[in-house]
Amino acid sequence: MAGRDLLDLPFTERHAELAALVPEPMRVRRTVVDDPEDEKARGEAQEFFEATLARGHEGVVLKSLDAPYNAGRRGASWLKVKPVHTLDLVVLAAEWGHGRRTGKLSNLHLGARRPDGTYAMLGKTFKGMTDAMLAWQTERLQALAVSDNGHVVEVRPELVVEIAYDGLQRSTRYPAGVTLRFARVVRYREDKPPAQADTVETVLSRFPPAHG
Repeated sequence: MAGRDLLDLPFTERHAELAALVPEPMRVRRTVVDDPEDEKARGEAQEFFEATLARGHEGVVLKSLDAPYNAGRRGASWLKVKPVHTLDLVVLAAEWGHGRRTGKLSNLHLGARRPDGTYAMLGKTFKGMTDAMLAWQTERLQALAVSDNGHVVEVRPELVVEIAYDGLQRSTRYPAGVTLRFARVVRYREDKPPAQADTVETVLSRFPPAHG
């Protein structure tokens, strides 16, 4: 290889050069799928994905075998794939927005049910909201407001919202000891009362075990 530039070579050739120099136990695990439409190949890819998650990783990166290396960015030929989890949580408060969201209640404070009927806050999110959703929730949350200090509006815990998130992480900031990673709103669950929202126990049961 001695001074030869490999950056413009396709991924297949670059990996072959790497494999000739680095023993397999020292390389990042991978699997190659020749035909993603083939049922057997899809099954093998799914098994690899699940094994990766079981080792404590948050997902995998799909790479085109023909792609050259692009420093500092994944580009269209690299695709990060992570599992999507959802929880139905109760809105405990919301923060007044800034910029284009000025005058709208935006950042939601999210809670899971405790056994005694109270709620443990798991985190906040302002992501995933359409303009129509922002307008609707501002009106609805103001109707449920119990206090407003000009920044945070606390509300009666009556609205349930479906939240997608990438995972959980430990946090001393929140009472359950965990918080949501990359939480975003999917939809409001007007069909579901707060008594049917997810519990703290459910949330903690999804926390991955420690990996050595």
